[in-house]
Amino acid sequence: MRAFRTLGKKLRLGRLGVPLWSLALAGAAIVAAAGQAVGPVLSGSVTGSAGLTVEQALVLSSTASEHSVSSLDAADEGLVVVNDEGTSFTAAIELHTGDTVTLNLDLNNVSDAAANGILELNVPAGVDVELDDTGNVDEAQMSKSTWLIRQTSGGAGVLALSISTKDDLKPGFYTISGRIVQITG
Repeated sequence: MRAFRTLGKKLRLGRLGVPLWSLALAGAAIVAAAGQAVGPVLSGSVTGSAGLTVEQALVLSSTASEHSVSSLDAADEGLVVVNDEGTSFTAAIELHTGDTVTLNLDLNNVSDAAANGILELNVPAGVDVELDDTGNVDEAQMSKSTWLIRQTSGGAGVLALSISTKDDLKPGFYTISGRIVQITG
């Protein structure tokens, strides 16, 4: 009872009087609010996010010297350029009508598992291309310019493209370009 009488009294500051119970309630609210701010600060939690980029595992070697052009007939010159990601290439080869060359592309699987992909070629009319697999690469032709390829984990293989021109192909400039698209399965 004595506590109720004490809380019922008013604190006077000049003509203004404030009941003590309201001051006690305001003080309790301030203490509770201060605890809300201190709790998360003392808990030591850290939140954040990280960016993640997943790249294709089945890539061509980025070193141009690892790709070669060999010929039973004497090809004058050849050059292979691979993009920075190792997913596409362009080859320029000087041939004579009726010649056959082999373009060897160094293929790497940089993952710990076998990788599957599709080799898509853009071949001009009058030029025939056949793909032979060597090393740990398996292939099967899906269409005139598309092959399904599979390479076992963590190794290098060679995609050997046998390129021949038809006897009636007119002299001119022809470019073969291609890309590798990795697939699951």
